[in-house]
Amino acid sequence: MPEYPEYLAAALFAAGGVVNALLAPHRFSTAVLFCLAVTSAGLGLAVRSAADFPATATVLAVAALLLALALGLLLLADGVLLVRRYGPQAALLATAAAGCAVLAVLGLDAVFHAVGGETFGAFVIAVNAAAGHLSLLFLVFAGYVLVRGRATAPPGTTHVVVLGAGLDGDRPGPLLTRRLERALAIDAARTPDTPRAVFVVSGGQGDDEVRSEADAMADYLRGRGVPADRIVREDRSVNTGQNLRFSAALVDGTTPGPRATVVTSGFHVYRTTLLARRAGVPVHVVGAPTSPAYWLAATLREYAAVLWLDRLRLVGLSLLLAVPVATAVFAR
Repeated sequence: MPEYPEYLAAALFAAGGVVNALLAPHRFSTAVLFCLAVTSAGLGLAVRSAADFPATATVLAVAALLLALALGLLLLADGVLLVRRYGPQAALLATAAAGCAVLAVLGLDAVFHAVGGETFGAFVIAVNAAAGHLSLLFLVFAGYVLVRGRATAPPGTTHVVVLGAGLDGDRPGPLLTRRLERALAIDAARTPDTPRAVFVVSGGQGDDEVRSEADAMADYLRGRGVPADRIVREDRSVNTGQNLRFSAALVDGTTPGPRATVVTSGFHVYRTTLLARRAGVPVHVVGAPTSPAYWLAATLREYAAVLWLDRLRLVGLSLLLAVPVATAVFAR
C-alpha cells in the first residue's frame, strides 16, 4: 500500500475531474470529482498532521470549525427568517434543517472530543468526511450560480423564452416579475439593425393558481408596451423540462434559424441548462436577479435538485469517498 493513500486517492480524483471536464464540462460530476479530491487530501492532512504537526492541525481544525459554524448558522437563520416571512414552505424548512444538520455534526465532534473512543472516532471521521464533501460541493455550486446567473444573452437573439414561476393572485409574483424585466432588458439591448425579439411565455396553471402563468406573463408584457403579435403563449407545461420542450416546438419554424435565449432566475440557470442539453434543445440560458433574502434557500433547493437529477452517477462517485475515509481511519 502507498505510504500516503489519501493523497493518492486525491490525485486520482483530480485526474478524473480533469478528464471529465475535457469530455463533458457541463456535468456536475466534474465538480464532484474535484471536491472528492479536496476532501481526500484534507483527510490525509488532518489525520497525519495531527501526529507530526499538531500546531498546523489545530489551525486547520479551527478554520474548518469556524467555516462550518458560519455555514450552519447562516442556513438556520435564513430558513427561520424566511419561514416567519412566507410561512412553512418545504424549501424554507429544508434550509433550516440543513443548518441544523451542519450544527449537529459540530455537536458530534464536541461529544467525541469529550468521550473519545476508537470505534466512535472512526464513525466521526466518516460523518465529517461526508458532511465536508457535501458542504464543499454546495459552496462550489453556489459560486457557479453567482457567476453563471450573470451571463448575458448572445447577439442575434430572435426569441426570448421566459420560464414561469409562482403568481401573486392573478399577476406575476416578484420572482416572475424579475424574469420578465430581464427579458425586456434583453430585447431593449438589441442592436438597431436587429429585429425585435418574440417573447415566448411558458407556464401552465398550477393547482393553487387562478390562471395560467403564461396568461399572466402575456398581460404583464402587454402592459409594458409589447404588442400582442410578439407574444407567444405556452400554457401546458408544469415543470422546467416541459417548459423547454413545448417552447422549443413553438420557436421552431417561426423564423429561419431561430436563436432562442431562455430567461429564468439566476439560481435556476444551471439546472435549466442541464435539462436543455438532455432534451436536445439548443438554447442559451440567462438568469434574472433574486431577492438576497431568498437566494440562499433557492440555491440550496437547486443544489438538491441537481444532485437528484444525476443521482445514480453522483452516488456512485461519492461512494468512492469510502476509500480515503478507510485509509484515514487505519492511519490513526
